[in-house]
Amino acid sequence: MGGAFQRDVPNIHRFKGTGAIKGDEMAQSKFARDLSRLLNRLEPITNPAVMRELKKLRKILVSLNKRRLVKINHSVIELLCARHLLEKGYQVAVEQKLGTSNLIADIFAVQLNPPNPSTETDQEDADTFEGETVVVEIETGFVPPDAALLPERYRQARISAKIARYSGHAKRFILATPSYHVLQVPRVLLRPPSARTSKEIQQLKILCDDYYSSPPIPFVALAKVEIDVIYIVQVDRGVVIEIPPHRYLDTILRAKGIIEP
Repeated sequence: MGGAFQRDVPNIHRFKGTGAIKGDEMAQSKFARDLSRLLNRLEPITNPAVMRELKKLRKILVSLNKRRLVKINHSVIELLCARHLLEKGYQVAVEQKLGTSNLIADIFAVQLNPPNPSTETDQEDADTFEGETVVVEIETGFVPPDAALLPERYRQARISAKIARYSGHAKRFILATPSYHVLQVPRVLLRPPSARTSKEIQQLKILCDDYYSSPPIPFVALAKVEIDVIYIVQVDRGVVIEIPPHRYLDTILRAKGIIEP
């Protein structure tokens, strides 16, 4: 396992951790082992208090994986985004139910004043804090078979609907994606609400209605929602790069310095 993983990810040494199997990892699932290896690589360059929180989040993800609710690629990005937020002083929960809705956020984070990353947080209490709240949604590019002939259209509708549904549950909304994937965000949503026309919003609503009708995405939601920042996650290096939404497409077109070593 270790050798194959190393060959598949030739630049993994950039973490500066060995990723060696420790203790009882051999008895764990492949999912659990991979997350353990990720944390082993991060540990030498991560604050001890942040590492303690990451280990708690790993335990939650392993439990959810046993119920087939999460998968490894997505969970690796969750932990890297969680680390990024923890180091900024946020308290972080993963796979968090949002209020009384049926929505589950990939990451729900709260920043207290003053920031205190060493404070321990119960997963169930994530909605109870007062302070700046953040929802992070991760997109890795999945397209269902029914959308195989129009994948970009499907991805645009999915991301538009996700922004409209999730952004109202926090003060800040963040989209995260691995560096090897290009987000299909409609250009209109990369601009501030004041720079969108009614015609553009109506066209976007028609697009969403083709895929999401129960319930439909409201026109007003598409008009008002906003992406605060986009995370480009370099999994091989364990790095999260923050990009302003209005610069995202230009950044992708000039991505040589981000995507290549």
